[in-house]
Amino acid sequence: MKNYMATLVIPLIIIVSGCLPNGSKDINNDKGKSKDKDVKVAYIHQNDEQFKALKDKGAKIAKVTQVTLGKALNSAITEGGHEYAIDFCNEKALSITDSVSDSEQVSIRRIAKKYRNPQNATDDIESKIFKQYIMEYLSGAPLKAKLAINQNGNPVYYKPIITNSMCLSCHGTPGETMTFDIAETIREKYPADKAINFKAGHPRGMWAITFEGINVATSRQ
Repeated sequence: MKNYMATLVIPLIIIVSGCLPNGSKDINNDKGKSKDKDVKVAYIHQNDEQFKALKDKGAKIAKVTQVTLGKALNSAITEGGHEYAIDFCNEKALSITDSVSDSEQVSIRRIAKKYRNPQNATDDIESKIFKQYIMEYLSGAPLKAKLAINQNGNPVYYKPIITNSMCLSCHGTPGETMTFDIAETIREKYPADKAINFKAGHPRGMWAITFEGINVATSRQ
């Protein structure tokens, strides 16, 4: 880690995200199975100099990872079509993310409530953060990056992943934006898949970039 990340003295803002309001369009509905837990989220104060340094670093890493994955995915689609690209995502995407993680000395995850791979499921804190993004999306507010502190005291950079038209071929609605053949292939590769029925512009998940070399001792209230 660079020197500017060596020490953190961070004022915290404790924020608790609520559920979606009644009558709102819930694009993250797990059919009533998920329960809202009394989880507190400790955010790093946005006026702190360390916030700016970590935010810039996180944004750079997220962009590099997204571009790297995007190029590899486009190549897979060109080579063998979308069904071949599903195999690519199943076998290669994690190793590409890990290679960027190693070079940047951070932990990089793509996480979601409606995940495709169960390894990408959100924990309790991350679920709260994603709910806040959903509420901001529904209200029309801009979805900005957030910096929070995980259970181990590490700063984590979060940025929403927005569904675009290209994503809909594998994350859209079967029979509409996604063919039934692709939907069946996904079910075979990912029996627990939840990552379908999205529309363009929907928040589909988050980047979670953990600065594991930094620790912030704090108590949650």
